[in-house]
Amino acid sequence: MPRIPRSRLVGPGTTHHCFWRSHNRSPVLADDDARQKFLGLLAKYKDRYGIEIRSYCLMSTHPHVLCRSTMGQSAFSAFWKVVNQCFARWSNRRTGGRGQVVMERLGSPRIQHGGRRELEVMLYGDLNPVRAGMVSRPRDWPWSSHGHYAFGLPDPLVSDSPAYTALGRSAGERMVAYLRLFTQGIARRVSRHRPDLVRRPFFGAARWIAAAFAATEGLPGG
Repeated sequence: MPRIPRSRLVGPGTTHHCFWRSHNRSPVLADDDARQKFLGLLAKYKDRYGIEIRSYCLMSTHPHVLCRSTMGQSAFSAFWKVVNQCFARWSNRRTGGRGQVVMERLGSPRIQHGGRRELEVMLYGDLNPVRAGMVSRPRDWPWSSHGHYAFGLPDPLVSDSPAYTALGRSAGERMVAYLRLFTQGIARRVSRHRPDLVRRPFFGAARWIAAAFAATEGLPGG
């Protein structure tokens, strides 16, 4: 499938599953200091560039961040450029290294806003450390938004997903409903590696994907 230019993929109000891999798959996010630095950069720049962080999970070689772009593609790209460049400079100063830290172009498939597809991406992120054999339960991994959504832990980085707020009328109802998802079919669908969540430009219902593709036709590239 040909790559859709980011100028066609990202627009005001679009939601994206964002990720990158480190150069040579080096463990640039393998310790607490590095993870705190990366999350700090997300927090520092998100409001300036109109980015709402819906959920996240940091692995040792890559992050997963579900976010909404409120200001369009230019601000979205500028946000990730400054975050990744600042992190690379910090990482190189720390290790005495030079050159690339982020190996590949940022992945940013557009996710259908709200509803089950957004929840699937959130659960996929929560289950990353479990799939990797790092922990046995999502609650055992502190470097994700799982604690916020499942147990109400304060997380100033996160703007609650509308898919999550629709799960219940109170905070308690929403937490119980979110935890219940991990025992249902939605969790089984994301318990294994899902190429469609990282390689395809759109993730959502078939009709929504068709409409999203159609909407990109005739738009300027870049």
